[in-house]
Amino acid sequence: MSEEENKFTIDKINNCYRKFLHDKSRYLLLYGGAGSGKSHFAAQKFLRRMLDEQNHRLLLIRKVARTIRNSQFSLIKSLIYDYELENKFRFRESDLTITNSENNNVIISVGVDDREKLKSIHGITSIWIEEATELDRKDFTQIDLRLRNRTGNYKQIIMTYNPVDANHWLNTSHPKEAVIVKTTYKDNQHLDDSYIEVLNNLKDEDREYYDIYALGNWGVLRNIIYRPFEILTSHTTHYDEIIYGLDFGYNNPTALIKVKIKDACFYLEEIIYESRLTNTDLIERMNKLVKNKSDAIYCDPAEPDRIRELEEAGYNVHSANKSVRDGIDFLKSRKIFSRPENANINKEVLSYSYKADRNGNILDEPVKFNDHALDAVRYAIYTHCRNRKADLRIRRI
Repeated sequence: MSEEENKFTIDKINNCYRKFLHDKSRYLLLYGGAGSGKSHFAAQKFLRRMLDEQNHRLLLIRKVARTIRNSQFSLIKSLIYDYELENKFRFRESDLTITNSENNNVIISVGVDDREKLKSIHGITSIWIEEATELDRKDFTQIDLRLRNRTGNYKQIIMTYNPVDANHWLNTSHPKEAVIVKTTYKDNQHLDDSYIEVLNNLKDEDREYYDIYALGNWGVLRNIIYRPFEILTSHTTHYDEIIYGLDFGYNNPTALIKVKIKDACFYLEEIIYESRLTNTDLIERMNKLVKNKSDAIYCDPAEPDRIRELEEAGYNVHSANKSVRDGIDFLKSRKIFSRPENANINKEVLSYSYKADRNGNILDEPVKFNDHALDAVRYAIYTHCRNRKADLRIRRI
């Protein structure tokens, strides 16, 4: 092992995870609060095995295949560059594979939504399931069956997740032989101070959110704002209008959501949901993903400079209406449809809830956490429809 690789093993892994680097249990469940470094460690363990062991065919899994690119694949790739190991690896972006050029170990990717591809995969030596609470028990059983061949290495399924719902099967009926590791942000010595402040502020925002996302305890979120959007596997191909909602971020994800309107119904499609995007990065993504620059884009009003840059790039951008309460009330009265691929919209809507004070009284204000896609949805639908009504009033006059 080179000095460079040894430093990666010893110095870069959070203390709480080091004893699990060589854990050989079939099931390793890493759960707890946000920012605890559990996904980071799973990526580190996969990378360590890619370097140290032979004949590996490791598998990355999420509920929806397209979400792997900006989560597990991106994280492993960034670690390889951080540790200056890029000369040892080849990346294939088209199907999200990573190959060790020296020993031909390979990491491949598949989503549970691609059932046929999942069933056809063979020779897997270990699996990492990110956001494992997205999966139901049947999904897990199908995945578990993929890990059946004899190999020279130990076989393991790593699952990483937040404990949002105490009734979830991962809490009530997880594999009995699983090694379960609970961590919180306090176990992550690499976490930046600004994110620690966000998590600590949840104590005053909502106690249930704080228990789940800061303390890593299983809970059940009450006071959910929206009912889950109805999921359609296929949408109509003809629409009256197409608009977009854009919530800016950097440490938090930037969310760009396409909203297709037909007969006063709204059909959602995630276009971008990614952290660490500068405005230059964002414009580059949008140039590839937004087909018609004349479609209205309703943006986070707190970022006027970024809106101006998008306008200079040729986009039809508008500052969104800032009324959160009125916007929520309006959306609750509309027919809104999502799709299975909208992993972040579908996840956020399940945990987006009103604040409760220390006495449990419900406040008429949402908890400001895990709301980036839903903010973008509200910006688009409420602002567009409100502006349209104002236009109609002016014409009548």
